[in-house]
Amino acid sequence: MKSPRFSLVQLAPTHDLERFACGKHPGAAEIDEYLKTSALAEQSAGLSQVWVALDSHDAAVAGYFTLSPLSVPISPEVLAQLGMGTVPYRAVGGYLLGRLGVAVHRQGEGLGGVLVAAAIRTARQAQRDVGGAFVAVDPKNDRLLKWYEALDFGFPRLDPRSSTRRRLILKL
Repeated sequence: MKSPRFSLVQLAPTHDLERFACGKHPGAAEIDEYLKTSALAEQSAGLSQVWVALDSHDAAVAGYFTLSPLSVPISPEVLAQLGMGTVPYRAVGGYLLGRLGVAVHRQGEGLGGVLVAAAIRTARQAQRDVGGAFVAVDPKNDRLLKWYEALDFGFPRLDPRSSTRRRLILKL
């Protein structure tokens, strides 16, 4: 069977979101609910941009991610992760990969990794246009933390000594 092709586009009111579901695992209902009830409003307000992967066969939303601006306070850990010396600011700016979901019938096909790669490319384009030093992600649980680390994009933990802080940060 030929693998489906996807187009990555910004979320629009015409997209059918009601059929999207990413399963029963912890946090899945929150990911589904956000896309169906809040994503368009937050995008319209300029809080984030929402990108959807549309299946080229039926235009169904196969997955999505959000990107939004983020600043983090300067600390020795942040500067070390970003390979920066001292900077004359109290915070450094970047982008947050805030939400990511893959439709249950598309899980296990590698689409999640494709979406993370697309988010990184999108952040790099934004960096060229307006600046920004990193992409961060805050996995909601240890299972997701391991998933992001296994993708091998180079997302190291910001504070690897902490058992509760899961933030991963990738230098752009």
